[in-house]
Amino acid sequence: MKKTDERKREVRQQVWAKRKKKIRVIVYAVLLAAIVLVTVNFKRILTAAFWNIDTFRLKEVRITPYQARDLITGLMELETGGNMLFLDTDGLREQILRIKEVEDCRVMKVFPSTLEIEVILRKPWAVVQFAGRGFLIDRTGRMLDPAGDISGFLKVIGISLDGTGVIAEDTWKTDVLKEIEKWYNFNNLQRYFAIDTVIIGKPTEIVLKVAGDSRRIIMVKEDVRKKFEQLGIVLDECAKNEVKWEYVDLRFDNPYVKYAKEEAAPQKRGSQ
Repeated sequence: MKKTDERKREVRQQVWAKRKKKIRVIVYAVLLAAIVLVTVNFKRILTAAFWNIDTFRLKEVRITPYQARDLITGLMELETGGNMLFLDTDGLREQILRIKEVEDCRVMKVFPSTLEIEVILRKPWAVVQFAGRGFLIDRTGRMLDPAGDISGFLKVIGISLDGTGVIAEDTWKTDVLKEIEKWYNFNNLQRYFAIDTVIIGKPTEIVLKVAGDSRRIIMVKEDVRKKFEQLGIVLDECAKNEVKWEYVDLRFDNPYVKYAKEEAAPQKRGSQ
């Protein structure tokens, strides 16, 4: 009799163990399904929970600098009143960067209800003479809309443009232009002449026309720093000896100077 009872208990324990195993499997399956459901619908659940909370409504947009406000205000009107939690700042930044006058920007949420936008506007740099017209460009070669009088900007001839700015094949020319600007200022060459126009025909022939007269500087695109150091020495000598020059050719190891007809070449130091 005892053996029969023990056998019954063993059978019941085995049955219960099997049932517990099935229950665990079912519970785990339900939990897994719930986790998957929540994960898939997390954004929807979060949106439903927070969308209508007034605390996170976008109420204020701070745009700097002030002159950028007119460019962005229309775009921000679409976002005003929306929920800060779900505002796509990366997407908004990409939209702002599509504005032609914008070079770069930063978009930052200031909770609970303010958006800060800092904009770097493109600055006019030079006027490219192309197809019979003058087009403003910035330092990256991007075309800008004319803003008032453009006569005070450096004129550049020899650069081609497409619908947005300098063509890819001519970007080396804007690079050379930056080098010319940099070393012209570094060597304080404005003491001797002001550049009116830069003509960039080819890498071996770049002409700087002097404002107000027919004088010019001829150079190549390489070694701009060294060439302008040499130019500074030449023009310093001309100034000390009160000698007028017509053009300086920097394409050689030693610069060639063409003096005005009524002037003689300055004596070298130490000559009698």
